Order: sequence, then structure tokens, then C-alpha cells
Amino acid sequence: MKIAVCGLVLCFALASGEALALGESPTSVETPPAKPVLPAPKSPPRGRVGGETIETATVIPGLPFVDGGNTCGFVDDYDEICPFGGSSAPDVVYAYTPAVEEWLDIDLCSSGYDTKLYVYENAHTPGSPLSCVDDAFDCGPLGFQSRISGLGVGPPSTYYIVIDGFGEECGDYELLVTGWTPCAECPPDAIVEAEPECIDPLNDTWNGGCNTEPPAFHSIPPSSGPVQVCGTSGTYNVSGTGHRDTDWYEIVLEQETEIVFECVAMFDVLIGILDGRDGCPVSTFYSYETAPICTAAFLTETLPPGTWWLWVGPADFEGVACGARYLMSIDGYSGTMIADDGASWGTIKALYR
Repeated sequence: MKIAVCGLVLCFALASGEALALGESPTSVETPPAKPVLPAPKSPPRGRVGGETIETATVIPGLPFVDGGNTCGFVDDYDEICPFGGSSAPDVVYAYTPAVEEWLDIDLCSSGYDTKLYVYENAHTPGSPLSCVDDAFDCGPLGFQSRISGLGVGPPSTYYIVIDGFGEECGDYELLVTGWTPCAECPPDAIVEAEPECIDPLNDTWNGGCNTEPPAFHSIPPSSGPVQVCGTSGTYNVSGTGHRDTDWYEIVLEQETEIVFECVAMFDVLIGILDGRDGCPVSTFYSYETAPICTAAFLTETLPPGTWWLWVGPADFEGVACGARYLMSIDGYSGTMIADDGASWGTIKALYR
């Protein structure tokens, strides 16, 4: 399936006709795109609910944890931009202190209104939450609910989970917090991407591909067997605009070759193959695939000779903690090693240690 590309930032048309950039979100704080407003029940709070503030947060005693309530009877104590700001919706707070290092999924996908979700570590840090998401990929009946996936936590910190709403929205919520052992563990013989966490895509001189000037790619050495690469990604905000860390890897084929590209990640992952034979900018994805968290995405393509780029990033612009791991594998690549700027083989090998 071909995907239209906008300028230096890849994008494809959604079913609704909206555009989704693969390197940088097209939304802005000043003129956020309009969102349909879901009906918000105004009934009194039901059952056990979160606390009013961080100081009175409802304690999560252990995982998995399930709770539900209604935010409409509470006060607007907090707000964060991710990417929508200016909310006056009421919010509730939960507190969790982990006994061991673990990874959390915090899920509001079964809630009945347009939610917003964010997490503080140890204290209220306005403008700098540990993680924040408004609309999560494939979450809720219309995609207006929130989920944070792969959030790394550990003792002795306490994490404050704030359940908020878009705009003035409030209503019934269902909270599910689960902890899990991370996937995408790095094998000892894999190449390590070693990129600093969550570089601004327009300034990513590490492996930002065609989204940077000059373009920057991570060259992959050929191998008689599968090549494995350990990388990290995540989503973050710059001046209220959602961004995601995208990684571009380069291979050069000497002849027509069947390439098997696989990736498993601690987030909902999007992978793609791009034709680099004419350089930047690219106008199409040659092929792409998505997969849920800890589920492998696969692409198998027979590619003509020349330069090809393999792309990895989150499927959405929100809800993925910076530093979330992925493990990718490339099989079938046995071409000639690429040496950038005349670098020696020893220099190139040192990059992967």
C-alpha cells in the first residue's frame, strides 16, 4: 500500500481524510484540530474513585489494578499540554509506589468520555509530566480515550496518575493499570543504536533520515544471517506539539533481494520500507506495517538493487515514554558494507559496540 508523503515529513491519509505525519505532528497548540465532543454523563460519582489532588490521591496497593468512577463531581486541579491545552475539565488522582522496577500500562480505553491522562513522579511538575497522552492509537470506540504504554517506574518514587478530560469534558472512567516484564530484550550480539533519547526530529543528526538536513541514516552492515538491532524510541512534546522519535536505517543491495524486516517493541510500532535510490525527499512508503505492543510487525519484500531505508517509530504521537525499547531484525541482506565519509572497517565496527 502506497502512502502519500508531505514535504520532508512523511504522512499518510487516514480513513477520515486527516493527515498523520510520521516524523512530526501537524497539530499545534494555537490551532489544534477540532475534535468531536463525546456526550459526557453528568451523574454523581459512582463507586470508589480517585482522590481530588496529589495530596489526597487514592493509593494503588498493587497490580493489576482496576477501578472506575465519574470525574464530574470533582474540581479542575491540573492540566498538561499533550498536545491540547487550556482544559478546564475536572480531574482525579491515583498514587502508585512500585516495590520493584517494572513497566506500566495505564489504560482508560473503556471510559465513556474524551479523556486525557498524565503522570507525575514524586511531585506536581507543571509543564513537565513524566508522560502525557490525550488520544491514544486504537483506544476506545472513536479513538478519543487515553492509554500510556511502557512507562518505566521503580522504587522509591511515587507516581501520580491524573485522569483528566479534553476541554471541559468529564464523565465515567474505567482505569486499568498493569505491570509487565518488558519485551524487546537486547541480545548480546546485536547492534546497539545508542541514540540519545527522543531527539527533536528536525535536529536528529543521528538517524533522522530525510526529516533532517543534511539527511542522516544508520548504515547496517551486511551479514550471512539475520542482523539484529536494539533501539529506543518515544513520544514527547515541544511547545505543545506532539513529536515522535523516528529511526531510519540504510541498506544497499547489489542485486534483487528478498528482505525480511521484523520489529517487536515496547509500544504500538509502525515499521516501513522506503525507496532511497533517488535520495531525499521520498514520495512514498514502499510498504509498511503496524503491530501492538510486544507483538512483532513483519514485512517481506523482494527489492531491486540500490539503496533502501528501513523506518521504525511509534504508531502514534503520544503515550510512549522516551527510551522505550524495540528489537528489529533484517534477514536476507548480504550486500557490500557501506563506509560513510571514507571511514575504515574498524571505525565502522566500533560504532556497533
